[in-house]
Amino acid sequence: MRRILIMMICLAMLLTLATSCTEQTTTPTTATSGDGTTASETTTMGPPAEIVVVYPLFADQVEQDVVAAAINEISLATINVDVTLAPISIANYSQQVPLMITGGEDMDLFETLPGGPTLYASMVNQNQIKDITDLAPMYAQGIIDAINSVNPGYLSGVYISGKMYGFPSLFDKVSSTYADMRKDVLVEAGMLENYQNMKNIDDFETVVAAVDAVSDIPVLCSSGNGWGNVISSTARLTNFDDFDTQIVSEFFSSAEWAYGAIFGTDNTTVVNAYASEYFLEKITIANDWYNKGYISKDAATQIEGGGATIKANGGLGQVTDGELGHQTFNSNETGYDMISVIIAPAIVNTGIMQKFVWALPVSGKDDEAALKFLNLMYTNADVVNLFNYGIEDRHYVTNEDGTISLPEGIESGSASYWVNSSFLFGSQFLAKVVKPDPADLREQALELNKNATTAPLLGFAVDSTSFTNEYTAVINVVTQYAPGLNSGSSDPETTLPQFLSALEAAGMQTIIDDVQSQVDAYIAAQ
Repeated sequence: MRRILIMMICLAMLLTLATSCTEQTTTPTTATSGDGTTASETTTMGPPAEIVVVYPLFADQVEQDVVAAAINEISLATINVDVTLAPISIANYSQQVPLMITGGEDMDLFETLPGGPTLYASMVNQNQIKDITDLAPMYAQGIIDAINSVNPGYLSGVYISGKMYGFPSLFDKVSSTYADMRKDVLVEAGMLENYQNMKNIDDFETVVAAVDAVSDIPVLCSSGNGWGNVISSTARLTNFDDFDTQIVSEFFSSAEWAYGAIFGTDNTTVVNAYASEYFLEKITIANDWYNKGYISKDAATQIEGGGATIKANGGLGQVTDGELGHQTFNSNETGYDMISVIIAPAIVNTGIMQKFVWALPVSGKDDEAALKFLNLMYTNADVVNLFNYGIEDRHYVTNEDGTISLPEGIESGSASYWVNSSFLFGSQFLAKVVKPDPADLREQALELNKNATTAPLLGFAVDSTSFTNEYTAVINVVTQYAPGLNSGSSDPETTLPQFLSALEAAGMQTIIDDVQSQVDAYIAAQ
């Protein structure tokens, strides 16, 4: 009897052992952040979850697969997620992503853009993005902590009607408008010092006219994306009389100004920005410069970004938005030594917070895995730097001061991998600094963002569900008229009245009235 009992106990122990060997186990792992701290993850071993990550790229990368394998090595080891990276050319991104969602194509995580069909607020209102309000603290607490450590007010910029639908890419949000110009032509025209000390639009024109006299290439091209912006950005207003003086504005994250705008710190009145004195001044200057031959004849239809256009000799300069380190970024992008001068100081508004937002499409299959991987992008410096620069000592080298550079003899246009778009991927504050920017660039940016000037309505987002038809009609009108006016190729005297009349017929006032009521309700609830 005793022998039988012992055999039964041994059999039970063997069965228990066998069962435990087939069960999934959990192993705690850590993801290292840029400041040496760790973000704990709990990884479920077994078959990995599989996700597809879609994001925009400004140029093809020859060794994309090599870098993807290195990123996957980290992802599989830390969160047991197998990632397929699916970058799309920036020229096709806004059109392709919505089609992927409606077509149910594989995509679990993607990034919104500042305008067009992939505008964050528009995609939320069209039910193309999932609500992650409850999921975010469960699987992406590292992102929440990372953003709050930079500025606790920033997360409010992506809430819509009290719900969260994505995370803003955590780059330097103190974004200014820059005028970029090739250094070699400034030197040739004897205008380098003049350019670096510009104070107003008259100073700018003096430089542009001198550069135009020594070059057959158009001085200014558009910043791209088909909106024709040449002498100022749509993200913020340039004070043409004094570049150093800020004009506070809020466009509610619409690069097309389709929701109306509020001008002034203490103002809460929504107006049609296209009917403003500012817009009239902007397009009048643009038209004058266009007629003088300073602006590219293709500016109104230019889809490629200004950097790519300058690289292809389609222009010598542009006006665009950027952060600390913009001059280095622009030089790397164009392949020329560029000089960048701020012509509109930074202010953090909802549009900037919603400029690039990582979100989950409604067609996505695995929300948990997608958020876990996104969490890595905000907490793991190795992942951030692989996305941006590739593999150390293969795609870039580290300098004595801690900055990085391309290997000797390699330029950005010929590198096998060199994305260098740290504003796109998770936390820019974990990204290495590219020479010749100072080694402490991230520390400088962090200090700026902790003390950033924010627009009065940061956190307010328009709900367009009640005027969907009018919004679509207004966007169509803006698409028809704004590029020509912004680029100077259309005569303001004849075209602007037609534009304003078409906006009125499309329902612009209906939108402004609705947005005004939402603004009033938002303020009353504060």
